[in-house]
Amino acid sequence: MTVTIRKEQSCTLVIGDQTICIKDILRIEGEGNYSKFHMQDGSKIISCRTLKYFEPYLLERGFIRPSKSAIVNMNAIQAIDFNIHKSIRLVNQHQVTISRRQIKPLKDLFKAAAQQS
Repeated sequence: MTVTIRKEQSCTLVIGDQTICIKDILRIEGEGNYSKFHMQDGSKIISCRTLKYFEPYLLERGFIRPSKSAIVNMNAIQAIDFNIHKSIRLVNQHQVTISRRQIKPLKDLFKAAAQQS
């Protein structure tokens, strides 16, 4: 995997023989030793790498890890429910569960982001 940062702040990720733009990723789902990329256009790309492999690059570029089995693009978040369902709803209406350990750090992150706006 190679990550390229260009002057216009667009990053690309090379997965196998495909190059994808990071902003087109909605979420990445971990399935054992594989990662399934869910793209904005509805397509899916499977990589034989774990989420842990992609995590350092993506967390620096506007992604969060709400649970052990998911990485989410913050730009794709439509709503967050910290109270009842403890989940994130994405722009494609998919729900991603927030783990118990990540509720407080994510609340703090979004609270700080709201104060900066």
